[in-house]
Amino acid sequence: MESLGALTASQPIAGGLELQAGPARLRIQALADGIFRVWVHPDGRPFPMHPFSYAVRPECFAAAPPSVTLHRGEDRLVLSQGAWRVVVQRDPVRLHFEGSSGTPLVADSFGPVWEADRIAVWKRRAEGERFFGLGEKTGRLERTGRAYENWNTDDSGYDTRDDPLYKTIPCYLALCPGGDQRFEAYGIFFDNTFRSWFDFGGRAPEHVSFGADGGELVYYFLAGPTPADVLARYTWLTGRFALPPRWALGYHQSRWSYYPEAVVRALVAEFRARRLPLDVVHLDIHYMDGYRIFTWDPERFPDPKRLAEDLRREGVRLVTIVDPGVKVDPGYRLHDEGLAEDVFVRYPDGRLYAGEVWPGRCYFPDFTDPKARDWFGRYVGEFLQTGVAGFWCDMNEPSVFGGGTMPDLVVHRLEGRGGTHREAHNVYGLLMARAVWEACRRHAPDRRPFVITRAAYAGVQRYACVWTGDNVADWSHLRQALTMMLSLGLSGEPFSGSDIGGFIGTPTPELYARWIQLGACSPLFRTHTAHGTPAQEPWSFGEEVEAIAHRYLTWRYRLLPYLYTCFDEHRHTGLPVLRPLWLHYFDDPRTHDIEDTFLLGPHLLVAPVLEQGARSRRLYLPAGRWYDFWSDRCYEGPADVLVEAPLDVLPVFVRAGAVLPLGPALQHTDEPCDTLELHVYPGTGGGTLYEDDGHSWAYESGAFRRTTFTLAASTTTLSLKADAEGAYRSPLKHLTLYWHDCDGPEKLEVDGRVVDVRYETARRLLQAELPVHFAHVRT
Repeated sequence: MESLGALTASQPIAGGLELQAGPARLRIQALADGIFRVWVHPDGRPFPMHPFSYAVRPECFAAAPPSVTLHRGEDRLVLSQGAWRVVVQRDPVRLHFEGSSGTPLVADSFGPVWEADRIAVWKRRAEGERFFGLGEKTGRLERTGRAYENWNTDDSGYDTRDDPLYKTIPCYLALCPGGDQRFEAYGIFFDNTFRSWFDFGGRAPEHVSFGADGGELVYYFLAGPTPADVLARYTWLTGRFALPPRWALGYHQSRWSYYPEAVVRALVAEFRARRLPLDVVHLDIHYMDGYRIFTWDPERFPDPKRLAEDLRREGVRLVTIVDPGVKVDPGYRLHDEGLAEDVFVRYPDGRLYAGEVWPGRCYFPDFTDPKARDWFGRYVGEFLQTGVAGFWCDMNEPSVFGGGTMPDLVVHRLEGRGGTHREAHNVYGLLMARAVWEACRRHAPDRRPFVITRAAYAGVQRYACVWTGDNVADWSHLRQALTMMLSLGLSGEPFSGSDIGGFIGTPTPELYARWIQLGACSPLFRTHTAHGTPAQEPWSFGEEVEAIAHRYLTWRYRLLPYLYTCFDEHRHTGLPVLRPLWLHYFDDPRTHDIEDTFLLGPHLLVAPVLEQGARSRRLYLPAGRWYDFWSDRCYEGPADVLVEAPLDVLPVFVRAGAVLPLGPALQHTDEPCDTLELHVYPGTGGGTLYEDDGHSWAYESGAFRRTTFTLAASTTTLSLKADAEGAYRSPLKHLTLYWHDCDGPEKLEVDGRVVDVRYETARRLLQAELPVHFAHVRT
């Protein structure tokens, strides 16, 4: 393979530097503070204005680059932007980046290399450097010492060592040791949609490498110094999840499949009769007429619009599955109109490509063509008119029976550039989700879309949430579900979940109980199971497990004000909802190895039970004081603790100094909710409560209310300040303060007025009714 030789020419450009090294050209450019793009043309051809990208937000390319300075030395060039520097060695040309502390980061070993269409980048692995990310991957959360491949693959019933799977997110985050026993974080995003690979010292322990079987050699350096800074920069580049409709954070019940209509109605009636919360029912492929997409089986679902209306009165919404394959069936509307509008992919000689999926032989829309996306979106709009509330994009790797996927030579339009399936494969699912999301925006402009997709590429968070594919009813998959969701969050996707109980096979009652507990903390809370498996509703495993499911479904709905606020936090910072401990405690090396305990938002630490038969578990609490959510028992970290965890208990801890907003127990999110609890825990800190109407885009125009709480509390004194912004008129009428672990002061003042308090001596818990819009509570 060839690599960069000695520097032969250089010239400044806006925000950066362009270099010549033999025949090759290299462009280094700052896009924003702490974000550098490295772009190599081995053949020396001129660079266009920007590389083609489905992942990077167009606004990022349109923004003016930040100012940079260039220093030319005898043996190197130094490009500086703010606190960050790119150091270019002259002979041979090699790069390294320096963080705000001056620590060398992600230094080239061999640098960019190439041979024919194959391209790669080789970096030195620093001593003690640790790697995370790449989205949905099996195995441990940490990637160090392993190699991975990216080629979206339908691997139903995957083993917990399989690779690749359904999604390609070619971005990693590294923790690099610095001085004073501290760590500095950085990220690398390799924006290449061809089959790609990453090797974190698996085959060559002293090196980190990544590359692809074709396409552009372009990657982005994302500066820290904290992991949160890296995520903020990555999600600035590739986008953040817009606020979901509030109902999407409720409980989803699914299976392959609920049919006919009477079964769906009976299912919802059973949830309501048992007082089990429910917001969404998913319809799998059996609702369709012969598996033809965007159709309804006339016998099973004779009046889908009336069904949707009746369920809405029960507070339940319908989400329907949609696959990309269009049945080859003259007379079928999508088939005929798709042919007339020329939206299907073809072979190089112009013949239509057809592959076998659920309906039989199918043509496939070319989602890389704007015309095809608009065409597909028309049928999305028609389904919205029937009352369907959301769309579940499946089989969009794309999956084809027998051959796995389309042949490499199939032709795609790629926005007019032209290319083959080698380039389009990994973005096919992303672009299907984009087509559905854009159609929802176009045909239901006053409602936030809900789209869930199985296959994805970087930037998917702009269009859809995801689930972790066809998992198995096995304890190893319960553990794998957690690490996958954490990794997806570290890769920009905050809204993910797993099929609770496992898609393939049948969970034991114990496994289902533990999975429903984890699901209650998952951003996407959905039970799903395969065709032919026994019933997997919350009451299907006996009275004890039903009672556990009832407890945690109810708890999930009480958490909704907090969870919804976490999504608002993501929208502004890029932080995920589920977080590994090291995301906030990265200078504590103990947290780097922990993947069975996580943070739910900024205030809750959750330690799910992931082992069969366990009725207690050990966990590590980082520095600070932590309160058991259920008992208020106090723990001082850093510490290893052993906690009891009988089958009905999910260990949860609250960070000291937290202000935690909790709502009432609901049956669904459409229920009127005018009551809120504010739980405060001694310490210095605070919290946030975000409110809006939960369904429209009015928040983008200021129709929201974001209340920031500032807390300074001990066991005897309390100062809680509230500062609100936004024009939304909150429906809250009742607000109750719960002050935990306190000694019961004689009085409490709210905005200068003494209010009545109730004190439970045994629980050391004070309660007081507050005005909804108070400014200051104090002892």
